[in-house]
Amino acid sequence: MLTPLLILSGVGLVMAGLLAVGRKAFAVDVDERQEKIAEILPGANCGGCGFPGCSGFAAALVEGKADPASCPPGGPELAVEIGAILGVEVEAKEPMVALVACAGGDGESPSRAGYLGVSDCAAAHAVAGGPKSCPYGCLGLGSCIEACAFDAIVPTSNGLVMVDPEACTGCGKCVEACPRGIIRMVPKKRKVHVLCVNPDKAKAVKAACSVGCTGCKLCAKQTGAIAVDGALASVVSDSEEIPGSAALACPQGSIFDGGVYSLPDWLSGSEARADFSRRSAEWKKAEKERKAAEKKAKAEKAKEGEA
Repeated sequence: MLTPLLILSGVGLVMAGLLAVGRKAFAVDVDERQEKIAEILPGANCGGCGFPGCSGFAAALVEGKADPASCPPGGPELAVEIGAILGVEVEAKEPMVALVACAGGDGESPSRAGYLGVSDCAAAHAVAGGPKSCPYGCLGLGSCIEACAFDAIVPTSNGLVMVDPEACTGCGKCVEACPRGIIRMVPKKRKVHVLCVNPDKAKAVKAACSVGCTGCKLCAKQTGAIAVDGALASVVSDSEEIPGSAALACPQGSIFDGGVYSLPDWLSGSEARADFSRRSAEWKKAEKERKAAEKKAKAEKAKEGEA
């Protein structure tokens, strides 16, 4: 009885020895910098860097195939740490977050048809362009929510979804998941946003959504940071602060001013919209009076010159 046990034990020892020898013989030396970088990476494995997981990103960094500032969840601070390990100077980039550029909820852009299919934006979009009146608007079925590994996207009470900029890491997975291209990556510091992506002409936009951009250019007259391309306005520069008048000048209320309202209130709060309408009316009245006063002063000055 002891003999078989001794034989098995001997075989086990021999195999263990062979494995130990093989491990040393075929071991791949790992750059210690790669190990150090892997230790400080967030471990989210979100793929936002463009590589398969954090370990793949660490390896690519050591090989010089990746930018130290390419880890969205880590942010600029992590980029500087990685640069220190690699011995290179890294310029911290402006943190970016996702933005769902649509404010046309159930009340502003109602459904034109019922949808009883799979609760997925891509599936709904594939059925005659989706049930929403606006063919470019948010369907609110949550494909982006499923794609977000950080629970940064939540549904609103009126059929939309929105991104929490504090929870968003800027990985961009939601951008890829949206079949309509509504989600954009924007600087986290930006407070003013045009919440519309509909490029159609004014008549079609108004028929589809009450808060859609009609390309009237009134916002662009208030600041050079907003431009109108075709029939759609967009923020084109973050080098200057956008004045509140840019939003107040918009007849449809397509521009969200985060310096005045919170995004949840703006998207689903009637009080925020009512307050905006009041402020907009007051501003327009004041502007009208200011222009009339300037015109009068100019006319009086011209009369004095003639005299």
